[in-house]
Amino acid sequence: MEDNLIRRTLEFYNPWWKLDNAFDSIPVFRRDIYSDIFSSIKNLKQIISITGPRRVGKTTMLKQIVFDLIGEGVSRFDIVYISMDDPFIYSNSSNPLFFDNILSVYEKFILKDSLEKRKIYFFIDEIHKFKEWELFLKKYYDRGFNIHFVISGSVEHSIVGKSSESLAGRIKNFKVYTFSFYEYLFYRLSYDDRVSILVKEGILKFIEKLHLTGPILFENPNLFVDSLESIYPDFLLYEDEIFKYFYEYMVIGGFIESWNIDGKDLQFEYLYQTQIEKVLLQDIYILEDIKNTNVLASLFFKFSENFGSEYSISSIVKDFSIHRETVEKYISLLKESNLIFSISKYGENSNKISNIKIFLIDIGIRNSILKISEEEIVGSPFLFSKYIENLTLIECIRYSNALHINYYREREKEINFLLEYSSSLLALNINEDKKVSNLSKKIGIDTLINLTKDTLNSDHDNIYIPYILFLIAI
Repeated sequence: MEDNLIRRTLEFYNPWWKLDNAFDSIPVFRRDIYSDIFSSIKNLKQIISITGPRRVGKTTMLKQIVFDLIGEGVSRFDIVYISMDDPFIYSNSSNPLFFDNILSVYEKFILKDSLEKRKIYFFIDEIHKFKEWELFLKKYYDRGFNIHFVISGSVEHSIVGKSSESLAGRIKNFKVYTFSFYEYLFYRLSYDDRVSILVKEGILKFIEKLHLTGPILFENPNLFVDSLESIYPDFLLYEDEIFKYFYEYMVIGGFIESWNIDGKDLQFEYLYQTQIEKVLLQDIYILEDIKNTNVLASLFFKFSENFGSEYSISSIVKDFSIHRETVEKYISLLKESNLIFSISKYGENSNKISNIKIFLIDIGIRNSILKISEEEIVGSPFLFSKYIENLTLIECIRYSNALHINYYREREKEINFLLEYSSSLLALNINEDKKVSNLSKKIGIDTLINLTKDTLNSDHDNIYIPYILFLIAI
């Protein structure tokens, strides 16, 4: 009976074994990171893991990979997909032989050949719900089976943490973030009927050219500015339309499923349910049993309201009347559950961090909590600057190869981001500030990039780039 249940479950999750139209609903649009992931799956022996927030598109990406593998000649029967969200699979995963039984049923009824004779692609979605998944994968990896595992999950520590302990050298991780503004703009323009075809085509050509300049930004900022100058007139031609989309993005954020929901109230409700309730009340419990969820939620709401602010650990301890160890644990859990980022002050001992700045994984989450409108964001220079700061950090983390990203503050002067490379420092600051320029020279920064509204210029070590071009380029 169990073999039959396993077989039916496998057939349900792998419709391409029987149906030619199994991929009719798979989106054509591919994320920026997709080509790197697909290439690694095709060419590396390592296990490939894909982590990221809930509802960011990881499952869709796995289905796209399956589709493209078949398109490149891989037999549809050499691909297996299962989801740990399935009640039958999840409820039986505590049985140490359950996944062996899955492979046995697959081998006997679907593959009808020995696993040792074929190269198999085995996809396991939401694998963090399988407590000892790393031991199962390690067993088949080390025994030399030609099974290429591709795994995904939204609780990062359960994957990256375990893999660094048990699967060192055997696994390569990719972090998938919410959609960037470039991806949002490209996607929305592809399906939006609000603009004419000519304008749509013009903007799409412009942002594709601009996006191609991204790789040189952090390597040679002056050359990046030179490249932008040649296409800047195109930006001025479409500036108004691009900013309309940008203001929309600042409200709704980068979770794609919310974009097609009519009405801001329903969009915010969706974001709150999927990103706050599900993560705070479900995912974090997978990491650890939290007795006082009210304090954890209150801490997150405080971070959301005052995002981009500097916090001292001691002040949080005082405000919430909890131990320092608890504060550090809660911050770590919020980071591992893909709700927040934190960066520390440049020059602090990494083992004794006392000051941090907290940012959100996606600005739409904040808006869903506080019900923030576009008019409130755009109408407040201070708040608008904070949103730009949060978006800038996400893109730097997503794209830059910096060893560390910190901030630096000295009295009332602050450098928003310091990107530390093996032999150089690069600074990013929101808006032009001569005091910051002097401060950057004082601490030995090689290049200072000022993100402004409309200034594009290069003055030796001081670079000026419109923030919207920066966000599209990378």
